[in-house]
Amino acid sequence: MHTIAAISTPYGKGGIAVIRVSGDTAMRVADAVFRVVSGKAVSGLPARFAAYGEIISPLTGEILDTGVCVPFQAPASFTGEDVVEISCHGGTFVTASVLSAVLAAGAEPALPGEFTKRAFINGKLSLTEAEAVGRLIDADTEERMRLSSGNVRGLVSGKIAVLSEKLLSVMTALYAAIDYPEEDVGDEGEREIAGVVAEVLAGVENLLSTYKTGRAVAEGVKTVLCGRPNAGKSSLFNRLTGCDSAIVTDIAGTTRDILRETVSFGGVTLRLSDTAGLREAGDTVEQIGVERAGKEIGEAELVLAVLDPSQGLGEEEQKMFAAYPTCPRIAILNKSDTGMTFTPAELAEIGQNHTAVIPLSCATGEGMDALRAEIARLWGSDCLDVGKDAVIWDVRQHASLTRAAMYLREAAGALAYGDALDAICTVCESALASLNETDGRGVTEEIVDEIFKRFCVGK
Repeated sequence: MHTIAAISTPYGKGGIAVIRVSGDTAMRVADAVFRVVSGKAVSGLPARFAAYGEIISPLTGEILDTGVCVPFQAPASFTGEDVVEISCHGGTFVTASVLSAVLAAGAEPALPGEFTKRAFINGKLSLTEAEAVGRLIDADTEERMRLSSGNVRGLVSGKIAVLSEKLLSVMTALYAAIDYPEEDVGDEGEREIAGVVAEVLAGVENLLSTYKTGRAVAEGVKTVLCGRPNAGKSSLFNRLTGCDSAIVTDIAGTTRDILRETVSFGGVTLRLSDTAGLREAGDTVEQIGVERAGKEIGEAELVLAVLDPSQGLGEEEQKMFAAYPTCPRIAILNKSDTGMTFTPAELAEIGQNHTAVIPLSCATGEGMDALRAEIARLWGSDCLDVGKDAVIWDVRQHASLTRAAMYLREAAGALAYGDALDAICTVCESALASLNETDGRGVTEEIVDEIFKRFCVGK
């Protein structure tokens, strides 16, 4: 494959920048642009040896910068090819100049994600692990980092590999029975095959059960805070974000537009929206805010309804309850520290319209642990450790595993009904193909290209 190069560190001013080069002629390119102080050629350096020297233009011989060059010989590199990493000073212009020198020496500009794509093609990473690399780079919360790190370490790939091997052993036994019909597998053999199919199906279903949690961490849960003006929405928003993101005053209608933040809470990622108070608006601007709040509620995946017992339940709450989508809805009974409470009838009505009811004080933070535990329960993060358990998070993974489960159920039914072995083999082959797609084996080139287009250049 042709040799590629790109800046692998963020653009802008910094202490250092790294230009990565990968391909058959990577060492030749490095020899043309990097002059080691010892006089040795980069191609003659030991693997992973950091050499200090001068970076020069292959066109003019001009010294562009001084830096460090590290060679990685194939196949012991990230991409599985010859790789060279040149570290220079991190100024915008000097970094661009070094990259230009590398390209002038024969390398071609790398496409987004092309280094990781080559690692996948050369068998250094599974597709699941490669996707996790991209997620790890983008991780902005601890849970997202731990989820991605677990997938980079191959937790999902390892489990899928075990399931694939077990299913392959079943197919081997079935094909043997077809090729040598005189060697009847018998009732005991069929029970053994059925047991393995059931075991693989249970493993696939276990992985599928983690998707809700994995998606809630990776993609985030669209969470809308709603309620009357001055009910405490902005105070709760600030509690969840850990800073004074929203203005909190005694003046009703302070929040006009929608405030958005992403936070880690309850073991998942919440994409928070703090909305305007629901009431008859006093002016056009507030009316627009109230209308946007209603739209946000309708699109929510989780509703946090902040209710103030000092105001009771009124027409505003009735309209809010009627606007709820079919998603989890948690009623936050604010000002629990004051001793105020709703009437028994109001509490009953609140309970009927919400998944859970949690007394909470936005002023003191009392009740936040209960809210955290409820969100963890709703999205299953209380039963999983995303850094240590095999957790799927991608819609592509989920679709492939769903197809594998469907075929395995079909195979189990066919075995139970005593169907022909060749028919059972066909179904098992489809199940195995779906399993392998999850990890990139047998996946189409178009899907692979689309996945790596999401990566940044230089990775």
